[in-house]
Amino acid sequence: MKHTFKITREEEQNGCWMFDVEVETQDATPVGVHQLRLSWEDYDLWVRDGTVEPSAVGLAILRYLETLGDLTDLPTRIDSSFPRRRCARADEAIPGLIDPVMFRGR
Repeated sequence: MKHTFKITREEEQNGCWMFDVEVETQDATPVGVHQLRLSWEDYDLWVRDGTVEPSAVGLAILRYLETLGDLTDLPTRIDSSFPRRRCARADEAIPGLIDPVMFRGR
């Protein structure tokens, strides 16, 4: 099942970005509201040149988690290390899910 992920808040904090994310099914049924923490280390691992908006990486994390199964069992608070704890291949897969349209204008 495909979901819609809507970032409603993004905040840079010490060593990370924090996002509030609303998750809905394709027919707009709410699945949940989550807080996603993206560490600077994971961002640098997945985006080596720093040209992608952090929110695009956050969305890629959620898209990856969607490939692993039902999103209704996701914790309310998700750390960017969560995908690799669920699957050892997460670090290989997540960069391919980053939307290339969301590059920073430089």
